[in-house]
Amino acid sequence: MNQHCILGAGLIGSYIGGVLHSRGYPVHFVRRRATERVDLHLTDYQGHQQTIPDIDYLAVANCADIIHSDIDYLWLTVKCTAISQSLIDMQDLISKKTIILCCQNGIGSEQLVQQAFPNNSVLRVMVPFNVVEAQSGHFHRGSEGHLVIEQDQQGHATTLQQALYCELLPTSVCADMQAMQWAKLQLNLSNAVNALSNMPVKAMLQQRGYRLVIAALMQELLQVAQAKGFELPRLTALPAHWLPFVLRLPNGLFSLLANKMLAIDPTVRTSMWWDVHHQRATEVNFLNGAVVAHGQRLNIHTPCNQRIVDLIKQAETRKSMQAFSPAELLKAIVGKDC
Repeated sequence: MNQHCILGAGLIGSYIGGVLHSRGYPVHFVRRRATERVDLHLTDYQGHQQTIPDIDYLAVANCADIIHSDIDYLWLTVKCTAISQSLIDMQDLISKKTIILCCQNGIGSEQLVQQAFPNNSVLRVMVPFNVVEAQSGHFHRGSEGHLVIEQDQQGHATTLQQALYCELLPTSVCADMQAMQWAKLQLNLSNAVNALSNMPVKAMLQQRGYRLVIAALMQELLQVAQAKGFELPRLTALPAHWLPFVLRLPNGLFSLLANKMLAIDPTVRTSMWWDVHHQRATEVNFLNGAVVAHGQRLNIHTPCNQRIVDLIKQAETRKSMQAFSPAELLKAIVGKDC
């Protein structure tokens, strides 16, 4: 049976690894520091649940018991900001047969992995949902979406889809992963808004001022994606090009038309909020920064994404979080009042 290694077994990694383990696959959970054995409890926003007893988290420095030649699939579930260190950590875990699965948000991280391991197959994975640790060992998927794996000629993606697919983790395969990543990036542009609002995602989306900011960020991305010739797949109930229009609607109409968009646990926050909260470097360069970078190459002006990158960079260094009101953030990003 195929063996899996989760490198960066945090929120997403623990959830994916827990599902694989529950379905009978050998899984090594590896993170920066070892922890005591724990029982994993997986739940989702629809009420599904699964308990996996006695999971051992290994530290990167103590992986001598893992025989690298036995690892068929390595899931790289660290953030983009940790890729450089992970490429070093992976050296003793990768063999020629190992398939590497990159689960990062944003654009471009898989290129760094492929450069470091040119003889290995590197597949991109799109994770559209949020996972939080409700309490120690309890990982909760708080929003909808299929895990999407890049299709390959060898059929590894289909094998993984069959291994993972269950109520806790719907999984699909995609042939055009570049367009898929840009569609996911469109949704991830709101992560910075969530960090600067300093409130849960659902509460943020219920305020039109924040939605107007997100709509402006998305509109710039759509211009860049169109210039690159991408037809963005639908990741939500609404097509990608409709999202800015719907986000701009008054609160009452938005609530009626976007009820699925609001089908989120009321406590969910984005990973960027957590990074700012803990004064850590964020992934903003791979998200909003990617829109700016690709726009510059195409001579497309993306001022809203540039401004929010600047605000996040400032927020990363603050000792205490600053909460922007909807009106304050709209004026700072778009330059006008609600």
